Amino acid sequence: MRHKVVVEFLIGCVTLACVPALAGPAEDAARAFTDGKALLAEVKFDEALQAFRTAAKTDAGNQEYQQTFGMLRQIIRMREGIEKEQDPDQWMSMARALRTFYHNHRVYSESLPLDRKIHEQHLAPDSAVMLAETLLALDKSAEAIEVLGGLGKKDATPRTSVLLGLAVARQGRIDEARALAGKANVENDAGPRVFYELARLRAATGDSQGSLEALTRSFELTPPSRLDVLKAEAKDCADFSAFASSADFTKTLKTQSSIEESGCSKGSACGNCPRRATCGCGSGKE
Repeated sequence: MRHKVVVEFLIGCVTLACVPALAGPAEDAARAFTDGKALLAEVKFDEALQAFRTAAKTDAGNQEYQQTFGMLRQIIRMREGIEKEQDPDQWMSMARALRTFYHNHRVYSESLPLDRKIHEQHLAPDSAVMLAETLLALDKSAEAIEVLGGLGKKDATPRTSVLLGLAVARQGRIDEARALAGKANVENDAGPRVFYELARLRAATGDSQGSLEALTRSFELTPPSRLDVLKAEAKDCADFSAFASSADFTKTLKTQSSIEESGCSKGSACGNCPRRATCGCGSGKE
């Protein structure tokens, strides 16, 4: 039960927008929080926890500091607990929670062994997508091609085709990537991550206009509380570098969400929410 509660706490966690730092203790807290994020990016979890603890204690009224400190403390416990977990269902829940945290904070190297193990156990399109996402984030496009290509035609989905196209484009096989982009039958409500990946694929094949259209749709399908995080990711994404300084890209970044915010999406968990299957956060449409 303890693992289940922890998992429900983590799955719905989202990064909140930082509040402007004030002079004095708040400024010290902001500095400690920034240090914590840098340490986390270096996979120094214990050191990051100490920095987040300092931020939370120094500015006790800042909810972002409190939530980040509490979340990382649970993550560290879960990292230790998953090694001893024998129940397959509990292990999977813990692995998915850890993976969510790792991807939210771009600690992809920590996600890779989990994704490999999940895919070894399931060999399904969903597990292939998870592993391919991480491999692409780590610039391992050749392995991503092997994983996605190993699914076979009967298990291919629009998302696996998009990710395969992106991996192929990274190998310089642009004509093949364009063909995959054309074959990917992405439905209009496919989910924000699918359209985000399609935008990256189109950008990689030189289709700037098509890329911006897909990116716009991705933003429209993203819950308002997650939109700033996705836009920050897009700004840093090398796939959009060819037009990242253009007026059209700047305009696209102003796109607002077109979906209603769920009643709990700003909280710490969605596991108990009665709307989790329809809000877009817990529906599985990514």
